Order: sequence, then C-alpha cells, then structure tokens
Amino acid sequence: MLTAFGAAVFALGASVLTDDLSCTILTSFGDDDPNRWVTVNDNVMGGRSLGGSQVIDGQLVFGGSTNTNGGGFSSIRMPLDQGVLAGAKTLRITAQGDGRKYRVTLQTTARYRGRPIAFRQDIAGLSKDAMQTVDVPLTNLDASIFGRSIDGVTFEASDAQILGLIIYDGLDGPFRLVVDEIAVCR
Repeated sequence: MLTAFGAAVFALGASVLTDDLSCTILTSFGDDDPNRWVTVNDNVMGGRSLGGSQVIDGQLVFGGSTNTNGGGFSSIRMPLDQGVLAGAKTLRITAQGDGRKYRVTLQTTARYRGRPIAFRQDIAGLSKDAMQTVDVPLTNLDASIFGRSIDGVTFEASDAQILGLIIYDGLDGPFRLVVDEIAVCR
C-alpha cells in the first residue's frame, strides 16, 4: 500500500509528486517478500568499505561504513522481472536518510565495450528525522561505467534488469538508509 502524501512529502529536482500518476508497489519488505538484495562494495576493487542490507520490521535497512581509502562506495542490487518498468515515468521511494547522498542505479541490457551501463539519479530531499516520499524521475538519468560518465546512451525502462541503491559521496564513515517501499509510477 502506498503511504499518505502529506506535509512530509518532498520532490526530487523539478519532479513533483502528483496524484495523476498511477503507482504500483515494485518492492516492499514484508515477511512474504524475502530480501533479494545483493551487496556489492568497493572491496571488489581493493576498497575497505563495509555495507549491506537486511529487512527489519518490514523495512529495508541499507547500512555500513564507507572508506575512501581505496574506493568509498557501498551498494545493494536486486533483479527486476522482465518489463516491470515498461512505461514507467518515475520511481517513488519512501525512505528515511541520514544526511548523506544516495543514488538509485538501474541497469538494462545496454552495454558499452561489453560492460553493463549503470543509469543513475540522486535521491534528494530525504530527512534524517522522518520517512519521506520522493520521486526519482527516469528521464535524464546519468549513464556511467565504473563511475565514469558516458554520453550518447539512453535509458530504456522496458529493458531494466537490475535496481540498486548506492552511496558514493566521497565521505568516510557510517551510513544508514531505511526504505519503507519502492513503487513504479506511470
């Protein structure tokens, strides 16, 4: 079920939460929805960050500690059913942040020199004090490979295969993002 949209609702960039979008739950974190998230930290390239996720009381908790000596990122990813984002305009995320910068990451079938392309967008406006709902528009996503921007590639929502959350803000220290639900809006 979608949360109520009240005074605690914030928007991302020029995106505005509107009632004219039809939203369905993409993932929630109840007992009947096992934690399908896989952790990928900077230690795949020699880094020292620690992080991961677990479901606690029906919420996804993505937490750990980043270390910029050798990397500085932590991420979690989950597979998407084929075509689940077809026609999607935005992801609607209900979460509570900690003052650090998080991004949504999506991967499709698109490749550059044989490598999968990550399409990313900041999640802005998350409070440290309460759950908030923000829209992450699926237009103008940044395309990159291993954090390096590439041009001339367009995100195709119908080809989305992986959804992820990443922290890579250039800061050392603990982080914690609590996610209540993620919805896809058309």
